[in-house]
Amino acid sequence: FFLRDEFNNAKIHKTFARKVKAILLAFGGTDSNNLTFKIFKKIYPYCVKNGIFVYVVSGSGYQYIEEFQRYLATLKPGNFEFVFCTGIMSKIMEKVQLGISSNGRTVYELGHMGIPGIVVSHHERENLHRFSSFENGFVNIGVFKSPETEEHVAVELRKLVEDDKLRTLLFHNTQKHDFSMNKTKVVEKIERLFQL
Repeated sequence: FFLRDEFNNAKIHKTFARKVKAILLAFGGTDSNNLTFKIFKKIYPYCVKNGIFVYVVSGSGYQYIEEFQRYLATLKPGNFEFVFCTGIMSKIMEKVQLGISSNGRTVYELGHMGIPGIVVSHHERENLHRFSSFENGFVNIGVFKSPETEEHVAVELRKLVEDDKLRTLLFHNTQKHDFSMNKTKVVEKIERLFQL
């Protein structure tokens, strides 16, 4: 996996945080199933009750943005931040203790940053990505199926927030990941091929 350059100088989580103060919600550039809205709506009351700030990140292809923003406008500000089309995902990840994401690039970024999380696949093809496993620091929910998925995510989030032993184990499982040199290693191998 090639990390984006913004992660080169990011502050990686190396110490387990006893309290979950903030989480990240990110479901890819298009989020065709509108998981951003559905899962945020399901978990937000729990997060407010437990003093957990929610960073929500969506990409330029998110077609439900107006509907989501109308909903956010009904909420009391101060417990969430909605970031559209960010180029600073690493800066947000530096602030969170858990992530909830789709089963793509973000999972690798979370693993590199030392952030355990919950993963939901948009479809069967995405579900073939095997990195999002317990051994790597993630609870994999599988392929999205509403409304069961939203409830499942809410249950798993409560477990991770309230069960220190489980979250500690997942956190330690993320600590073996460091993708910072992958791009350099591949470039060096390509250069060596041209030197033969």
